Amino acid sequence: TVTAWTTPLSPSLVAVRNGTVIVEPGAEASIRMPGAIATDDNLILEIQVHVEDLSTTWTPPDAPPGPSLPDPGQVTLGDVTIENAPSSVPLPDWTPPEPPPVRDDFSFLFAQDGGTVVPLPDLSDTRGFETVRFRIGDYVSTLRALNVRNGNTHRRITVRDIHIYDPTSRGDLAPVNPVSAAQDAILEVQGIRVVRPENSVGDLIEGVTLQLHSAGSRPVEISVKPDLDAVKDALIDVIFRYNQLLTEINILTRNERAVVDEITYFTDDEREAALERLGMLQSNMTLNSLKSRLQTIMMNPYPTDEGSRLTLLAQMGISTNASGPGGGFDASRLRGYLEINERNLDSTLAQSLRAVKQLFGSDTDTDQVIDSGVAFEIDRLARPYVQVGGIIATRSGTIDGSISQTESRIERENTRLEAREAELRSDFGRMEGALNSMQESQRALENLQNQMGGNSR
Repeated sequence: TVTAWTTPLSPSLVAVRNGTVIVEPGAEASIRMPGAIATDDNLILEIQVHVEDLSTTWTPPDAPPGPSLPDPGQVTLGDVTIENAPSSVPLPDWTPPEPPPVRDDFSFLFAQDGGTVVPLPDLSDTRGFETVRFRIGDYVSTLRALNVRNGNTHRRITVRDIHIYDPTSRGDLAPVNPVSAAQDAILEVQGIRVVRPENSVGDLIEGVTLQLHSAGSRPVEISVKPDLDAVKDALIDVIFRYNQLLTEINILTRNERAVVDEITYFTDDEREAALERLGMLQSNMTLNSLKSRLQTIMMNPYPTDEGSRLTLLAQMGISTNASGPGGGFDASRLRGYLEINERNLDSTLAQSLRAVKQLFGSDTDTDQVIDSGVAFEIDRLARPYVQVGGIIATRSGTIDGSISQTESRIERENTRLEAREAELRSDFGRMEGALNSMQESQRALENLQNQMGGNSR
């Protein structure tokens, strides 16, 4: 039985479909047990839950257009007409409203024992239904209801398949003196007792999964070291994609064959395709501005714990001249492509990994939100271009519309030309018929003249 726990924001915010309870943002529901269920150390509460993130990008409303004023009219006296002065309504400056508040609350499930409500462990966003298990005896001695409280502004929680069972029993039978029974994994991390239903624990240390093989009474020291090779590969991939983007911009905005010839990794087919696109958007200010801002982001300094020793990408071996001087003039360096000095990069990663992380993204005002760094600035620059309804989508739509209009115009001109061609063919046919008729008349006159000449003799 599902009832309202407290008064939800709207009755429509809680729904039950085919045994599935759907609780929308801001709603609460209570799933009543058939009766009071006495819990013990073995009783397991198993639930399938789906936590769905519904957040979208907030767009402020447009400024109000103001009142619609009627036509002021006019006055006519004889041949003289005087227009009335239009009315004016002074409007205050438009201030867009603040974005709606966003509230995150991962405490969704609560066990109820009479008037006592005890929170169960927090959940997290899921891609679909996931099964969660709790040793219910650790929370309440008697389970009367499972409450679902959705305190989020942008998440939906769906609950189904609730089971309460004793893993040591088999149907109606339970062992009197079991040799062993399946149990939860219990460990203590820095003085905090942690209980998990499986021996694979991946939610205690970020990026680390602990595999528990056997019980022990002695403390275990865990040494976690960063994967420098993975970090290096990720940085190389970022620079590679950055250079790819600059390559495409240079091809589209420059009408120089050298731009394509200097790309050594192109296949023959890719080179031919690039030459076909060469200079197609040569006067496009959007692409030129994007390239300029990207290069500025890559050259700007950003604060790190290392101070002035590491504030630039060039100081960790990433620049347009990372391989050093020499080798003669290289035009590709003037186009903004980045190089990597692996020796400097390896040294910086080994000695200043935290500063490298801050160089790409850091929280400078301690509000738990990244607000500085290379990656942050690139993301902020790229978002208006790639988001739905952004610059690229808008420009592509404009170009597609222009192409469609041009194709329609060409089709109309072709139809008109075909009609004109048919008209000319008809005219030429008539002219040819008239010419043939005239030629026949001429031949008849010539014959007649010849006959008259013979008779006169």
